[in-house]
Amino acid sequence: MVEVYGFVCVNTVHVEHIEIREFISRKSGLRVFLIRYESPVVNSYYILPTRGESHEGLPHTLEHLIFLGSAHYEHRGTLDILASKALSIGTNAWTDVDHTAYTISTAGLEGTLKIIPVYLDHILCPTLTEESFMTDVHRITPDGSNSGTVYCEMKTHENSADNLTHYEMVDHLYPGSSGYKMNTGGKLDALRMTSIERVREYHKKFYRLDNLSIGICGNVEDYECILEVISKAEASLIASGVEAHEVDVTTFFGTRHWDSPVDCQEMKESSSTAVIFPTDDEETGFFTIAWRGPTWNDYEMISAVSFMGCYLCDTSVAPLQKELVHNEDPFGSSINFSLEDFRESYFSITVQDVPYGEKGKLDIIESTIKRLLADIYQGDLNMDRLRTIIQRERLSHLLSLENSPHETAIDSVITYAIYSTNRCDLERLLKNDAVAESLMQKDEAYWKGILRYFIESPTVCVRTIPSIERSKEIELMEKELVQRQLEENDIEKLKAREAIVDFITSNKNRDVLTDAVKVFEAVSVSKLKLTEWPYIRNFTSIGADQDGGRSVFQRVQLFNENAGSKKVPCWSEISKQIEKIEFPMQVNHIASDFVRLTVMVPTGPKALTHFEKQSLPLLCALLFVSDIKTEDGKHISGDEFIRMLQNDTTSYGASLGIDSGLGNPDSYSELINVSITCHVRKYESMFKLFLKLLRNVKFTKKILAAHAKSMLKSLNKKKRSAKALILQASNAMRLRGDCVRMSCGLAQQLVFVKAALDGDVIGALQSLYKKLFVGSNLVVHVSCDLNKMPAGWLEGWAALSDGNPVTSTLTEHIGFKFGVDTKLNDVRGLYTSIASTDVTYFRFVIAAPIGFRHKEYTALCVLSEYLSMMEGPMFRAIRGGGFAYNYNVPYFPSRGELHLSIQQATDVIGAIRATQELFQKIINGEVLNEEDIFAARCSLVFGILDEEETLADYSHDTFNAALRNVSSRFSRECLDEIQSIGVEEIREVAIKYLAEFMTYKGEFKTLSLVTSRSQARDIYEGLQDLNYSGLYQTNVKSLLAFASNGVINGSANSD
Repeated sequence: MVEVYGFVCVNTVHVEHIEIREFISRKSGLRVFLIRYESPVVNSYYILPTRGESHEGLPHTLEHLIFLGSAHYEHRGTLDILASKALSIGTNAWTDVDHTAYTISTAGLEGTLKIIPVYLDHILCPTLTEESFMTDVHRITPDGSNSGTVYCEMKTHENSADNLTHYEMVDHLYPGSSGYKMNTGGKLDALRMTSIERVREYHKKFYRLDNLSIGICGNVEDYECILEVISKAEASLIASGVEAHEVDVTTFFGTRHWDSPVDCQEMKESSSTAVIFPTDDEETGFFTIAWRGPTWNDYEMISAVSFMGCYLCDTSVAPLQKELVHNEDPFGSSINFSLEDFRESYFSITVQDVPYGEKGKLDIIESTIKRLLADIYQGDLNMDRLRTIIQRERLSHLLSLENSPHETAIDSVITYAIYSTNRCDLERLLKNDAVAESLMQKDEAYWKGILRYFIESPTVCVRTIPSIERSKEIELMEKELVQRQLEENDIEKLKAREAIVDFITSNKNRDVLTDAVKVFEAVSVSKLKLTEWPYIRNFTSIGADQDGGRSVFQRVQLFNENAGSKKVPCWSEISKQIEKIEFPMQVNHIASDFVRLTVMVPTGPKALTHFEKQSLPLLCALLFVSDIKTEDGKHISGDEFIRMLQNDTTSYGASLGIDSGLGNPDSYSELINVSITCHVRKYESMFKLFLKLLRNVKFTKKILAAHAKSMLKSLNKKKRSAKALILQASNAMRLRGDCVRMSCGLAQQLVFVKAALDGDVIGALQSLYKKLFVGSNLVVHVSCDLNKMPAGWLEGWAALSDGNPVTSTLTEHIGFKFGVDTKLNDVRGLYTSIASTDVTYFRFVIAAPIGFRHKEYTALCVLSEYLSMMEGPMFRAIRGGGFAYNYNVPYFPSRGELHLSIQQATDVIGAIRATQELFQKIINGEVLNEEDIFAARCSLVFGILDEEETLADYSHDTFNAALRNVSSRFSRECLDEIQSIGVEEIREVAIKYLAEFMTYKGEFKTLSLVTSRSQARDIYEGLQDLNYSGLYQTNVKSLLAFASNGVINGSANSD
């Protein structure tokens, strides 16, 4: 076995383009996994198997406190400031039921090597002070309320439907005192009772070198250099008193925390129970049925159960989807299968948005599902579909290794590190070919045996019931808690504690970081190499000879011709074929076994009516599930078309814009985005399917009704979401009511989809489809390995051309322009309260320059990063003060907006007041300093490289550059500008824009706030004191009506 600096290589695994080496330290048992593949970003994970032993949330509270100082870096914030100098956007972490993981991603390996000793010191030698506990876990404020970052976070989840369902379910799935049923995040009542001493005890037990694994992913070929750095850090830790014991690396598999039989006692009987969640309406609830599953390393059974879950639930042709969702009288809006890999797994089926009440289905859904499972067992299984699912999952796994190699690999490493005592397990977790091939050969009898497991094994059934009364009870309980805490605590002591918190969060102690930060040498940006691979297109971004490519023909440009590790010998021939294609087309050459097709369908040039704009989400939802009627009269049912898609593609979908969601369209939503991915061997079959999608879709009333009902239930659920409501309120005050973003937003879609169900819109949808889906109205982007594509593959695209060649920039050709949907309403402030949240969401929007090429672009990006970054001034003021869990000041160049956003706040008035004080100091020149701005610049540099982490990401970014009207040199130019910008330039834009947030009166400003019922009155009065007066107080129904028709029903309070 190879030994390097005391670390012995005990395992090596190769899967596709990824190599994993496992090393173990003889001195301490520290494990290191080096996961090698090509990428400009290096992702690191510090993994500790942990186990909750109560509902105090000790794993989670410790996760937060780790970042607040260590033995050699005692001051809070040091780690994240140094992370920025290592060219990272900052550190992060998560707490799961069986482990805690700390992460950092850097641009290149150098920053990773620099931060390793600092991170390890924080993880293994944290300060864990009482003051940190007060700010970041829990404290009682002088007004009797509860604060603290962890408390804010968990208050968001405590009474949510998902949270209540999950803990009710695992409580029955894992009997006794199993660690799998513990609330590792922390229940509020237990968080109020725990202490820093309890956290210190937990750290001593679990945070040990022999319980730690480090996973480093990316360009890690120089493993000797990496292990040298880790070895030196290990020696320093041991010298400073961290406990370490020599191990036999041939038999060592880490400390075992999950081997006790108490965690996986047998579940002998079925149970059926209910939980109640607070809400403003009692229309729909949820239903979950769960089973205990196979052990984590029963690979065949785990896969078989997963495939059967997909067979039952995935796509509208799945038997449970057909019977429960896509029919005339649905039980819910969607049905989902999931499997959780514990030592002994569990799997579940959840039906969302089940009608409740007099005519509801929550009372009968359990018996209905069990009857359906029995009926499916008695009938014939569709073996062709099962085998298609297996094959598709195999390809999806390979695709995930390309698209997100670090996430895919580290998931297997974590499971292996927690549970395995066999070196072969790592390869088995990463490679699913052998198991999948074996399952492909299984007959129907085998699969019926798997289905019988669903039918005969004990189940846990949970009905999640909506309750208006419960929301009132929680509101009363919250008021009683505040009163009780005032009575039980010494007010003067509470004030003294709050003064300590005020000092910590005031930025007055910032200078103490200077020495630690100065000795940490920053990584040089000049050493970074941006991703470059070739691509070709027949249009321009900003104009001929300005895009950065080489003109091949009159319209065709070739970029990065000699870049990449796989050369293309046939650029001349490809150029000729691209020239023949009249609609805009870009082809990216990347190293891949898959073909990624994106087709943008512009709606702007078609002058759509308001009704047609509202129809776009429904059109997207129906595109891949509707019938096909070909030119020769052949009819293909929607189910058969789905079967063909499942057989010949890896993924497919249609949506609006680049990053839209249902009821939440983005700035690019005037473009319909049709995407299909397939293995390169399936390209020709995939292209034929695309042609059918382009020419032959035939909408039917039956399919429309089934999917529209599902959409309506999902939209109704969003009415309970504070995030969705605050977004809708903000947009309603800033956008034209008939633009695509409003037409396809939550409010108007609730009205439209209901009307579509009640009326006959088939003819209008068919007409809209024919108007949009024509060869002259396409923008095509293909990412593939050109050396693997079939001969003449571009000829099919040339045959589609039926318009005029592109002679202008892409955005001019398709009539796309940022900001044309902006129109401020007379209403500038909206305020509402709902029962389904226990925290507050706040959004303040002001105008900023629109587009990506104006002179303030870089300065605004740096200012935004400075304010929003981890351990930046707002972090210290808001999250450090325990006022709110989330905050940011994002700049949206595509909208021409700068936002002040505070989310999951338990004390939003305190958060706003702290923000105002901070902004005033920045305006006065008291806070802004070179060190923080340098950190912000470094974080932005990482962000640019992170957008191009994989070749698929890079390809996507080069195409989006044309929609943003920027050249191929944009990323490099941004890097150069970010490095050269100074404090004074940032101060100028700070003074100009931050002053606008001090009051919301004035042009182009809007303010929206959604809070809990219990806090509503106090917050509204607090806003008046902060110069935020004149807000319209309204309820959810009136808010949605305003977003739908522009008429406000509510009261405005003014000075």
